[in-house]
Amino acid sequence: MEAIDTLLIGRLRQGDAHAYTVLFERYWKFLYAVAYRRLQDEELAQDIVQEVFMQVWDKREKLTLTPAYIEYYLLKAVKNRIINHYTSQRVKAEVLERVMHRMETVVAESAYQPSRYLELERFLDEQVELLPDTMRAVFLMRSDNLSIQEIAKKMHIAEQTVKNNLTEASHRLRRSLLKKFSDEEFAGLVIIVTILTNN
Repeated sequence: MEAIDTLLIGRLRQGDAHAYTVLFERYWKFLYAVAYRRLQDEELAQDIVQEVFMQVWDKREKLTLTPAYIEYYLLKAVKNRIINHYTSQRVKAEVLERVMHRMETVVAESAYQPSRYLELERFLDEQVELLPDTMRAVFLMRSDNLSIQEIAKKMHIAEQTVKNNLTEASHRLRRSLLKKFSDEEFAGLVIIVTILTNN
């Protein structure tokens, strides 16, 4: 798989439209599923994923992606566009409630507002980007509901290695949260981190 991706990336940089099509077909369904799960809007999810791939084509000559990084790059680009959509469009409350739904049963009657949730998502994205490559990939796959077994198979590593990386990623993110937020906020934020990780 990595050898194929290496070849695709190389050809893509040279403007090979066929390589671009193969890359699109390989990751389209996965990225669309991620976008739709967060947006619950088929057309908008399709638009966001298409915009990400258009950006890849427009910047193809400057791409410095490696096979291990390409899936993360595409996933992060999709998530950032989703966050920007909610922020820039000031989506109505009933739509934002869908984004907040997975938090409500745990953080009911808390002081968290949609803007606070989006701030957390952006902060977490920044911190996740700082994780080592393997740890970052494992964390992102787990946050998108892949099982330990699926992650291990996809990355060709032992299941225990997956668990170790998830544990270390959780510790690092909690330390980052503790430094940025107050003790009172931290307890609630840890709950949200768990929700974001386990869906």
